[in-house]
Amino acid sequence: MKRELLQNVKTIPYTSGDVIDRTGFLSAIAAVCAKTAGSIKLEVTHADAADGTFETVSDTRLFVSGNGETDGLKAGETANFDLDLIGCKPFIKITLSGTAAEGSAAAVVLGDHCVQPV
Repeated sequence: MKRELLQNVKTIPYTSGDVIDRTGFLSAIAAVCAKTAGSIKLEVTHADAADGTFETVSDTRLFVSGNGETDGLKAGETANFDLDLIGCKPFIKITLSGTAAEGSAAAVVLGDHCVQPV
């Protein structure tokens, strides 16, 4: 079976704290380009509705590797955070913090769509 990459991912520019509708996607990569040297930390919250009450994701396997933090970034360097969203509700928010997060550029790529093209 040939996989159709472009039909299985969704890439969106991202601002810290925006709501993401992840319906149908089981994983994501959050990519952050550090504005200055320092550290970046991600916090992921989730809810049943876009305007609902967002709570911290308690899944210990949310971050595929690491704990959602990176240190020692140089200005302009990109940090990728691999997220396993299988235990998350349909709407998520990713909040960035840390010394290199202020004013940084970010994007989220949703992947592993639950419906594969034929």
